[in-house]
Amino acid sequence: MIEKRIFIFRGTALLAAVFFLAAVWGCAPKTVQKPGDGISVPETEIPDLHDKEKQTAALVKMLGAEAKKFIEQGDLKQAFLTYNQAMAQNPDDPQKNMMLSEVEQFLAKAEPPLIKEFLHIKNLAIPRCLLLYWLGVNHAAAREYADSLAALTRFMDTCPDHAHAPDAQELMALIKQTTFKKDTIGCLLPLSGKYAVFGHKALKGIQMAVQDLSGTYNRDFKIIVKDTRSDPQRAADCVDELFQAHVMGIIGPILAVETAGARAQELQIPLIALTQKADFPLAGDYLFSNFITPQMQVQTLAAYVFRKLDLSKVAVLYPDERYGRLHMQLFRDMVEEYGGQIVAVESYDGKKTDFSIPIQKLVEESFLISEPDLPVPQSDHESQTGKTDDPLAIDSDRTDKIPLNFQALFIPDSASRINMMLPQLAFNDVKDIVLLGTNLWHEQSLLAETKGYNRNTVITEGYFGKSKKPATARFEKAFTALYEESPGFLEAVSYDTVQILFKTGMDAFVDSRQHLKEALTQGRLFEGVTGNTIFDKTGAARKEIFLITIKNNQFTEIQP
Repeated sequence: MIEKRIFIFRGTALLAAVFFLAAVWGCAPKTVQKPGDGISVPETEIPDLHDKEKQTAALVKMLGAEAKKFIEQGDLKQAFLTYNQAMAQNPDDPQKNMMLSEVEQFLAKAEPPLIKEFLHIKNLAIPRCLLLYWLGVNHAAAREYADSLAALTRFMDTCPDHAHAPDAQELMALIKQTTFKKDTIGCLLPLSGKYAVFGHKALKGIQMAVQDLSGTYNRDFKIIVKDTRSDPQRAADCVDELFQAHVMGIIGPILAVETAGARAQELQIPLIALTQKADFPLAGDYLFSNFITPQMQVQTLAAYVFRKLDLSKVAVLYPDERYGRLHMQLFRDMVEEYGGQIVAVESYDGKKTDFSIPIQKLVEESFLISEPDLPVPQSDHESQTGKTDDPLAIDSDRTDKIPLNFQALFIPDSASRINMMLPQLAFNDVKDIVLLGTNLWHEQSLLAETKGYNRNTVITEGYFGKSKKPATARFEKAFTALYEESPGFLEAVSYDTVQILFKTGMDAFVDSRQHLKEALTQGRLFEGVTGNTIFDKTGAARKEIFLITIKNNQFTEIQP
């Protein structure tokens, strides 16, 4: 226990006295006042000394004596202010050191809430480093380990060269080891409220992972589940509760990730959030993310188009909304990285159902880029009227065909709109090209409503239950047998994340959260049901996601 081992620190006798006295003082009720409220130091007659140093020394000695009286009376706040007044006199070094020693003995008796009040006092003569150090020590003595780590971390950040820094580091390391249970992880999920359906999906994957691990390793792995209710403050509070429960690491949350992440970083507990927010793991070295992201999807599509299919020219047709704009820009960047060429980019209004105009503009734009010196083919109406002011103007009477100048078309949109889009592409002679889509295309409605128009599709997906990969196939079968329903990506990635945490924690050298964090970022390859996963130095997952296509009007995996 920390309370026993803490005696091995420097200043053993002092620390032993600290915990004994802290326990004694903890039994006595205390009245807490706001700093400075109704507080006055009794006027004392100061000896009429002409020598300034002697006068200062006498004043400091007298104030020290007064402070001790206040301690005897149980008025710790007045004692602190009196010590502070004594330190403000700027005594010589011997007297200053003696006074600091008395202050430290006094702080050892003070309960953490009182020290926190002292820290809010402005223009303190007593070093704030001492307050932070003893705040951390006293929290540890009270088994308030999360608060202790927070205070000692502030102490080390503020006063790294302080004489107590070695003791603080040793105590922090001891707390981390003592509060580290290799067989227990925490889970932050929205199990109530309007997002509860997602929390319960993830929980099924988590529970199955624990069951499988316990059976494989003949060891009793445990999870402690907390309902965040999708509330940011509740999520942060749950991190505190899991820290006090000594969990090794945390999976989740799905929502409200920023506040939970900030608290986990402060407590230095590894947290793998189920979020696609790319900037989340950048907020701290104890923060990780494991989810399918827009970056993963466009990178996978670009690699397949330009490396596997060896195509060179692509176009983008996207909805003029946040999702569409984000994927359009990411795809443009990735095409440039792979040395391909985007010959046309066109947006459309997602609220409309007729996409003929943006489709025809896309085709004409690609033609103008490839043949800038040739006129766009005109309809009979255009040749008679000479109406050619707008090179991208669309004439509904056009009967001729503009040749396609792209081999693949990327449309980052939902299946409901793609179901309307694909027949209109064929109607406008956009045929015999590769159609590229995100995981939003992976819906049964795409098969039912676009039959005959959905050939040559390439779709990204974070989990594909019909995969021939052994791990994925076993998971699909076992999950379906256990829950009588097929799993989706959320269930699968939750399963993988639990496996990653426990398997990493089982390494012999991982005996603290710091070592767990370091092990996760060492470039290990985790083979899971969602494919291979590796965490980069920032804590973001790099995943080998699935590619699927449509054959015989059924989704099927594209083999690597």
